[in-house]
Amino acid sequence: MKKELSQLHMRDSFIPKHKKELTTQQWKNRCEAVNLIKQKKNGEIKGRCCTLGWSQQNYISKEESASPTVATESVLLTSIIEAKENWKVVTLDVLNAFIQTYLENKDERIILVLRELAAEFLVEIEPNYKEYVEVEKGQSVLYLECTNVIYGTLKAALLFYQKFRKDIEEKGFMINPYDRCVVNKIIKGNQMTVLWHVDDLKASHKEQV
Repeated sequence: MKKELSQLHMRDSFIPKHKKELTTQQWKNRCEAVNLIKQKKNGEIKGRCCTLGWSQQNYISKEESASPTVATESVLLTSIIEAKENWKVVTLDVLNAFIQTYLENKDERIILVLRELAAEFLVEIEPNYKEYVEVEKGQSVLYLECTNVIYGTLKAALLFYQKFRKDIEEKGFMINPYDRCVVNKIIKGNQMTVLWHVDDLKASHKEQV
């Protein structure tokens, strides 16, 4: 868990706040942190810091938070072409996808509430946080303005989609007019196709580029 919080800190994800600094709106829309421990398929134990995004349903509609995802037909059709023409195919996921998404719009930032052991871990990682620790009902509490997208927030997938699409278009890929999660680019005289569902990608090309 300390490794996970250290990673978030190193990516400049947090701006610590005193409770009295929070606006009425920030206080109303604050989100509790949920710190999870899970075992990956390879047996590695991993920590994950996320939040209870359901509390945002009071002020973010489903329409505002919905993110495009690749159509099943797109996955099937590209797979048929790749098999028929013997293309090289790779699948991958974007590491730390959401937390790489910086929130320039301050209105989209949340106040994350870290309690007890998680708050103490963060103080160990960065001692400057200590002056921001509040004590509420005997608990250590930290209020953090999140400058990056946090897992669990309702708009996390949409904000990552917007960032990823911007990044890949800047690399010269063109969005397919029939599916916003499929892009193409001519490389070495042949088309390269990339499609994605949130942070899971499939890329294909005639050669191993």
